[in-house]
Amino acid sequence: MADTSSSAPASSGTAPAPPVAGGVHSDAALELAPDIGAIGGQALIEGVMMRRADHWGAAVRCDDGSVKTTAEELKDLGIWRKIPLARGAIALVESMTVGMRALLWAASERATEEEQAPTRVGLALSAVIAIVLSLAVFGVGPAAVAHWVGPKSSVLFNLAEGAVRLALLFGYLLLLSASSEVRRTFEYHGAEHMTIHALEHGLALTPDNIRRFDRRHPRCGTSFLVVTVIVAVVVFTFLGRPSLPWLIVSRIVLLPVVAGLSYEAIRFAGNHRHSWYGKVLMVPGNLVQRITTRPPSDDQIQVAVEALYAVLAVSPVPGLVLPAHGPTTPPPASASGPTRDTPAPPAVEPAVSPPT
Repeated sequence: MADTSSSAPASSGTAPAPPVAGGVHSDAALELAPDIGAIGGQALIEGVMMRRADHWGAAVRCDDGSVKTTAEELKDLGIWRKIPLARGAIALVESMTVGMRALLWAASERATEEEQAPTRVGLALSAVIAIVLSLAVFGVGPAAVAHWVGPKSSVLFNLAEGAVRLALLFGYLLLLSASSEVRRTFEYHGAEHMTIHALEHGLALTPDNIRRFDRRHPRCGTSFLVVTVIVAVVVFTFLGRPSLPWLIVSRIVLLPVVAGLSYEAIRFAGNHRHSWYGKVLMVPGNLVQRITTRPPSDDQIQVAVEALYAVLAVSPVPGLVLPAHGPTTPPPASASGPTRDTPAPPAVEPAVSPPT
């Protein structure tokens, strides 16, 4: 998710910034626009999901080159989304449920007559299995290994547990990145981040503007995973070195607390991303995002832009004017994005379908 804290006028006439090491772009010279609100997202198979406030939208590219979009409203949880710590646990659960709905929609839209789209039951069952395995491998497993290794000191014990957990996480992501299909999803992940950056900084969503920005984002879900490992070391150190049964129970029961604290840390880093302390807080997440994001192509950026248009159409930003929507087509050579009161230089208008 993303929040904003400072201002910048809309513009699309600035030359793209030069890339820094690793093909990651810098947005340090720009400021955040003040009124965008929280924007989050997720890469899908050949698509992108975007979320703002109580709505989410998604876009997916079909085999014929067309792009289909959708948008839905979420249940209003009222004050619960505003309570520190509690909102972190809620955001974790919501992200999982919205992500599954978006994945199911994207798979259904891309399914051909010969292919059968996944069902809700099948996807839910897969999610439950994935959650159980994640808790066992990444939650309880490292604690059990540290218990068997046997450091007596509470600090050393929790550092050992955190080191095992980080090694498993990075190893798993590196293994995933060996797949060409996963690498393509990582490219959509980069397109999602870069497009959100451009909107947050008040720029029109043209490919040139979007490519100015870092493909990493301070509130990325993979950053959240790394931060939870670090926060868990601090939280669990206060518990000492309990017996194995209590060790396992504590790692499960205190997960919402760890998630809540991690969410607040990431939220703070995102709001202060251009300050020195915000950059320090973003270092762990930036490292893992070098694995989980890749430089996107123009057609992948186009999908991310259309996903953002889909959610902004139902959850508008005050003062933000969206281009007219039309039938979807394969991506044009260039595209214009939403502008504010200051008009941007002319550009080819993208073909974006209305939310379904």
